[in-house]
Amino acid sequence: MDQEIIIEFRAGRLRINGGPAPIEVPPRMVRVSGHPLTLINVPLVDRPGLNPIEHCPYYDNLSEIMLLEETEYQVLFETEGSLKDVKVLPHADELFRRIRFKFRDRVAGILNFRSYAGKSFLDIETPGGHESIPIEVRSKKIDYHEQYPAMLADLSEEITSIILEADSSIFQTFTPSGEDDRTLYEDFLLLEYLFRPENLPAAAERINHSFYSGLKREVQVVPAGLASVVDPNGLVGVLSDPASMDADGNIRNLPQLNLRETPDTPENRFYRYFLESLEDRILSLHESAPEGYIRDSLEGFLDEVNLLLSAGWLMDVGELQVLPLNSQVLQKREGYRDVLRYFFILDLALRFTWEGLEDSIRGFERRLSELYEYWCYFRILRILEDITGDRVNPRDIFVRDGWRVRLRTGNSILRFSMDDTEIALSYNGRFAGDTPCRSYSLPFKPDYSILVAVDECTCFIHLDAKYRSTVRPDDLYESIDMRDSEEELERRFRDGDVYKMHSYKDAILRSVGAYILYPGDEDVLFSEGGGEVPSVGAFPLRPGESHVDERRLRDFIERAILNIIEG
Repeated sequence: MDQEIIIEFRAGRLRINGGPAPIEVPPRMVRVSGHPLTLINVPLVDRPGLNPIEHCPYYDNLSEIMLLEETEYQVLFETEGSLKDVKVLPHADELFRRIRFKFRDRVAGILNFRSYAGKSFLDIETPGGHESIPIEVRSKKIDYHEQYPAMLADLSEEITSIILEADSSIFQTFTPSGEDDRTLYEDFLLLEYLFRPENLPAAAERINHSFYSGLKREVQVVPAGLASVVDPNGLVGVLSDPASMDADGNIRNLPQLNLRETPDTPENRFYRYFLESLEDRILSLHESAPEGYIRDSLEGFLDEVNLLLSAGWLMDVGELQVLPLNSQVLQKREGYRDVLRYFFILDLALRFTWEGLEDSIRGFERRLSELYEYWCYFRILRILEDITGDRVNPRDIFVRDGWRVRLRTGNSILRFSMDDTEIALSYNGRFAGDTPCRSYSLPFKPDYSILVAVDECTCFIHLDAKYRSTVRPDDLYESIDMRDSEEELERRFRDGDVYKMHSYKDAILRSVGAYILYPGDEDVLFSEGGGEVPSVGAFPLRPGESHVDERRLRDFIERAILNIIEG
């Protein structure tokens, strides 16, 4: 028995088949957005899982009908009327492959959301109107509640690096946009990230334990005999007052200068402003959140913010007048620098026009494969910084054109050094027969290439971000005949991801290795000889869990570089 959803629209019946059911579930009827649905072998779940079709009505602010990315669904639309001017799944038009055979009263095809995830619709459009039900498209590989917000936060932090450069022309002119492309649920995800114990609560505890204070000048006119510290700025004004002199011309009063320690500094005003803004955002989300998990979570966040705002020392902190973004306290002091980062993550960074990233997160679906590719690039960049001790200038990473920002791409764009060895990192560098870094066959463009130059010899290590990969050693030896026959039949190159790594290593001259980065949990290495390089393989790299993964990848890259230097 297969999993199936049958949706009764006014214009006809839409059937979505998800393939064989893991378990048999009795058919049942539900209503979604006013439309009756029949669910066949669709399990009722408390939390989203990995079944092709699931019904999860308990997890508020998620659509209760849930499908999966990178999964093929058979679609059949039946109507008793005419199919003329009927559009099936217009919202997912680019993802719906309609079968070419024509039926008198049916439309059939295959729906695959590929690497898009988030909120979408199953819909029908006719001259009589538009009908739809909302669905949630879940990721198979990125945890939507842990890893996805962590990846967004990491990317946000990278774009803030160029904003925080004090000598950057953006620094003085940057202002937040009023346009917000994020959905309410995405705001909630970022709040969940923010209120993890190791994030905002930890930063606030550090600030409360040792908040930054300044000296406030207070001038008071006192009898001359009581003045211990005279304020020179107020002296002329006091002496020009006849009441400050007695009949004999002696000074009767003097301006006494008092310096009082106070928490009312621009940095603490910014901290209080951030907490109050956070409170406003939570209240705004709370207004539209339905009963259940999300509303309860928002109320917990609100309690925590109110607790932070009730700190006694904040009572003496005034309102923010200007953003003190050039403050060394905000940029460097423990606790404050974290709050500044969270401020950018929530209010500025994702509204800044980052070409490519903006397109990947706009609307109902987020193309996770593209976000993952950007994210992996910065992880590799930070790994090379750690290995070499060099620090890349953010202006070498980004290209700015007015208010638009994009990543710099090409061959050898970021440079490092390890003793006398030059190391460079390319993002989408091109290797062809007519380029200085050559391929002897077809042109290739790996996602990332590490160049290691020793004397007059240059070697390459290539890496590709493969969000869709589920790499196991056995995969390389299963169904080889079937894959070969598909390639022959379709006359196009369709080898697996590891096969592609072989292409990079063998075709691009002086390549010692090529490796997949994917959000899995198993590393695979196929060595030509007895050492780790030359080789091809795959390494896990998971957002939110990247410390262990990054350490493993970092150590391997360092060993590969040292192997090149020594060899």
